[in-house]
Amino acid sequence: MKKTVIYVRVSSKEQVDGASLETQERICLDYLIRNELDKDRVFIEKGESAKTTDRTELKNLLEYVAKNHKNLYGVIVYKVDRLARVSFDYATLKILFNKYGLRLLSATETLEETPVGRWVETMLAGTAQFDNEVRTERSVGGMEAAVKKGRWVWRASRGYKNSGGRGVTNLIFDEPEVVRLVRKIWVLLDTGCTPEEARKIITKEGLTSKRGKPISKSQFHRMIKNPVYMGVIKQFGLTIIGQFKPIVEPELFQRVQNKLDKTVKKIPIYRKDNVDFPIRGLVICSECGKGLTASWSTGNGGKYAKYRCMRCPKKNYNRDDDKRGNIGIETKFIKLLKTHSYKQELKDALIKAIEVNFEQRNEENKKRASKISTLITGLKAKEKQIVEKNFKNVLSDSLAKEMLDENGEEIAKLTLELHSQVDSKEENMKMIRQSISILEDMGAAWASVDLEIKKRFQKFLFPEGLLYDGVKFETTRLAYCIEQKRSLMPQMSHKVSLTGFEPVFTE
Repeated sequence: MKKTVIYVRVSSKEQVDGASLETQERICLDYLIRNELDKDRVFIEKGESAKTTDRTELKNLLEYVAKNHKNLYGVIVYKVDRLARVSFDYATLKILFNKYGLRLLSATETLEETPVGRWVETMLAGTAQFDNEVRTERSVGGMEAAVKKGRWVWRASRGYKNSGGRGVTNLIFDEPEVVRLVRKIWVLLDTGCTPEEARKIITKEGLTSKRGKPISKSQFHRMIKNPVYMGVIKQFGLTIIGQFKPIVEPELFQRVQNKLDKTVKKIPIYRKDNVDFPIRGLVICSECGKGLTASWSTGNGGKYAKYRCMRCPKKNYNRDDDKRGNIGIETKFIKLLKTHSYKQELKDALIKAIEVNFEQRNEENKKRASKISTLITGLKAKEKQIVEKNFKNVLSDSLAKEMLDENGEEIAKLTLELHSQVDSKEENMKMIRQSISILEDMGAAWASVDLEIKKRFQKFLFPEGLLYDGVKFETTRLAYCIEQKRSLMPQMSHKVSLTGFEPVFTE
């Protein structure tokens, strides 16, 4: 007789408790008898999915055939999908059985070693995967739809119980003592207990997992972060208020989360763009040509902001003015900015260009406003026609109301657009001139903006950076539109010839 191994499988507890396994085994035995094959051993997989090959009895089966394949004829299953529901896994197992010289048989399907038979077998494996994926898609879609309605469709968290039947499951409170102990977790955390202290307290008072075991540290941390306890479901990228009662008040839950976040040890991160040191990355050491770094230093009972060169010793510069009258590097930088302004001829050209642009836009706005006015007039005439047809019973009251509402919405939208077309050139130009005049005092303008604007502004003004020797700033190039204020420009001496070196700007 040809010895054959039987493999049967079900994926749910209900099927394990039912007769499905017995039915599969009986049909496989009937197949063996009809085909004069002998049963060698039966491997029964209870409650494990075929979406993966990581199954207890399947691994036992593979280990068994590896040792005993010389005495075996083949492996028989009730259906192809009992062995695998992923076509790649099925093909891999089939290749393995072929390697051992074993036939793969199906008690309810025809698997023949012919071109047609192999095609049918491939189709059956593909169909098993297709069916599995469709079921998964429907299941996920159904779960998402249930979540949108505020229902919890998973196993209940500690403190809750699942209620309702299949497809309408939700959460209800567990035993009152369990609910009390679960809620006490957040009360303890709110009063200042650490998570581990709170876990030990509620464990001592008798709270266990649903299996009756002490709640582990990892489970406890998942619990205190789980928003379901404040009545909120966060799944599928959605945040939905659940149709069940919260164990913990939302205010208490959020307050505890804020405390927990503050207790997490944060790793310090060095940021090149730091609001405390806005000119870091701009200022360059005049001795070695490397950019200055900056950080806070402590000493003499205080905390001090310092710019420094990491290569050159003793190149440390205070950010702020000190009590001894020494001027800080940022104060010097602001004074440097105050000595510069936009070139007057370029400023005038900019204002003129904006003025011309406004004139062109106003012409276009006038044309659009005229067109909108015509459309509004037509809609008002249409409104009158609807009312007249309603009086004559040509249009029903409900239809007339619907048409009037739509017409009214269109009139309101066009009226709003019409008002937006009104553009006061004089007011806008006044605002623009005021904005540009602010830049006359570049130091004040720089000090008043946020860090991102500061960085962009100073990079624009000094594209190649600023050299600093501890006393004065120097630069090789300014932005084209910037110049030194004429009243502050040094007088040229006939005793000194131009050297061609970079201009020097002092504080």
